[in-house]
Amino acid sequence: MTLPYAKSDSYKVFDAISGRYDVINTVLSGGLHRSWRKALRRQLHNEFGQTVLDLATGTADVAIELVKDPRIAKVIGLDMSEGMIAIGRRKLRTGSLEDKIQLTVGDAQKLSFATATFDAATMSFGIRNIPDTSACLREIYRVLKPRGRALILEFALPRSKLLRSLHLFYLRNVLPKIGRMLSGHDTAYTYLNQTIEEFPFGDDFVNLMKKAGFQKAGHRSLTFGIVNLYWGDKA
Repeated sequence: MTLPYAKSDSYKVFDAISGRYDVINTVLSGGLHRSWRKALRRQLHNEFGQTVLDLATGTADVAIELVKDPRIAKVIGLDMSEGMIAIGRRKLRTGSLEDKIQLTVGDAQKLSFATATFDAATMSFGIRNIPDTSACLREIYRVLKPRGRALILEFALPRSKLLRSLHLFYLRNVLPKIGRMLSGHDTAYTYLNQTIEEFPFGDDFVNLMKKAGFQKAGHRSLTFGIVNLYWGDKA
């Protein structure tokens, strides 16, 4: 099955559903996305005063979660979707967080930031939609300071055959219908299962991180294996 859009154009889909994205995300994940963000935050290094780059920041939920942590001084959120960034900026104004979080439009494969700028870089459920995964990982590695940490959340498939079959049924048959009903978009969630099934996860993704230069790279499963949290440090 072929995607109805190129991965390089996936941000246009998010533009189209940006106004409803947060509600859809909460419904489709059953609210579990909140616990996944907290798991990511807990994996940060223990140093205080960190500046973090949050890629595929969307409506800034991860950035907002990060600045709750006393170790984080500032977050730069980047996303290709202007619609999602606009929603995020609205949240920042409402929460008086504009002094701690800055949102900008940009491409995770071609970051405009100088080498060795950030103490940490995060990315949640976005790298699967990047056309060149390896290029993105190399850019993350480049902009991290020495000992900087990359943290990536991404969907996966459970190891258990029973859980995997149940999860695939949900992804292929239930999720697209709910997503289409809530978003009003014909294809936004129809092919989510395909991108998850085709994307490398577990040790395969850890190996991609190692090839990009990351040391101490590893991962752990969350929520019975439907999500993986990956980490890796710059030498």
